[in-house]
Amino acid sequence: MSDSLEKYTEELTDFSLEEETRKMKATFVEVDLEELKAEMEAMNLENHSEVITKHIEQWKKIPLNIAITGESGSGKSTMVNTLRGLKPRDKGAALVGVKETTMIPTSYLHPDNPNLKLWDLPGMGTLKFPAIEYVEKMECQKYDFFLIVSHTRFSENDLNLVRALRRLDKKFAFVRSRMDIDIPNQMEDYGITEDEVKEEVRGDISKYLEKEQIDHPQIFLVNCRQRTTYEFSDLVSYIWDNLPEMKRIAMVLTLKAVTESMVTAKTDILRKEIYWTALLSAAGGAVPIPGVSVAVDVAIIAAQTMDWITNLGLDHISLKQIAEEYNTTADYLRKNIKGTSALIASPREAIVTILRGLALAGAPKVLGESLKATVVGVVIGSVVSSISAYGCTYVALNKILTLISEDSHRVLQAAIAMRAKRLTEEAARAV
Repeated sequence: MSDSLEKYTEELTDFSLEEETRKMKATFVEVDLEELKAEMEAMNLENHSEVITKHIEQWKKIPLNIAITGESGSGKSTMVNTLRGLKPRDKGAALVGVKETTMIPTSYLHPDNPNLKLWDLPGMGTLKFPAIEYVEKMECQKYDFFLIVSHTRFSENDLNLVRALRRLDKKFAFVRSRMDIDIPNQMEDYGITEDEVKEEVRGDISKYLEKEQIDHPQIFLVNCRQRTTYEFSDLVSYIWDNLPEMKRIAMVLTLKAVTESMVTAKTDILRKEIYWTALLSAAGGAVPIPGVSVAVDVAIIAAQTMDWITNLGLDHISLKQIAEEYNTTADYLRKNIKGTSALIASPREAIVTILRGLALAGAPKVLGESLKATVVGVVIGSVVSSISAYGCTYVALNKILTLISEDSHRVLQAAIAMRAKRLTEEAARAV
């Protein structure tokens, strides 16, 4: 037994069957049972896993196009790179420059999902792109969301674009960039606080836009180079909240878990997928496990676990990226990982430990009887050999996701605290 597994055995096997059963039943309302049953009946028994896998991975095939536009030099290309988790020096990054470096609409694929495209659109108002022709030339109808970026005041060209987007019923947001420069400058020049600078900037923009009959504008104050400062995280949340459901899921699961709001959104979506993964495990090549009274496919649970660890930012590469984002070290962040340590070090052993804990708690009987009393149990029973196996797999997966999510929040809280500490120390030295 690994040291981390021994250290966190109690945490791995701490269950409330009543609460876990309630959570399991709550997910059933998300599933179209008639559609699932029809799909199952249309296929041979051995192909059930194909139907289930299709539901788990369908988000990966959803196209999503986000357009980023604004005047030259506003930070459009930088934002394209930041949303993709890239620096200007990285391979495949959008070219960044003080001049208009974007002369035609250019799409950049997200490195983790080629169906998510960030479009760097040419700046408006140049001789090559007069506003009157912009909407037609840029094929604005094909984009799912628009970010209109400015590092000063939004222009008449921006307003013309907004009016056109409203006619097309397109979603958009105003992005005021370079706040990392303007805030400290105005704090020093006028002796005001950061919040007062932000309030003043937002107020000036709102008054101007409302004067031009752009009511209730959504304005986000950002540093285009960083995903974790000012209102960048709020902007990202606003984008996905204004997308159709499957596109929202695709965006959330694609972007890196570098903020707590991102971890929360990812966890909510991933928890709904447990239904399908539990079906796949219980319907797959299930084998008996010593000390566990049901047969499940541990390999499927382990694969899902490792995918969650990566998606929620606890793998080695993600920790390095988070450390760079918050100006700390991956080793420091890793010290804040608890229960997930066992899943990383010895995934199979940790999963078996969880399943044995469920067996000792009487879960197979409790969950089996609970499921048989539901309509869902009928559908599940037509797919898997043991409803109890499905129930135990579901609860085990739910426990694993909770452990990973809690550790992900813990890591980010530590990163935020460390950055705040360093900023306080720097400010003290500057006095």
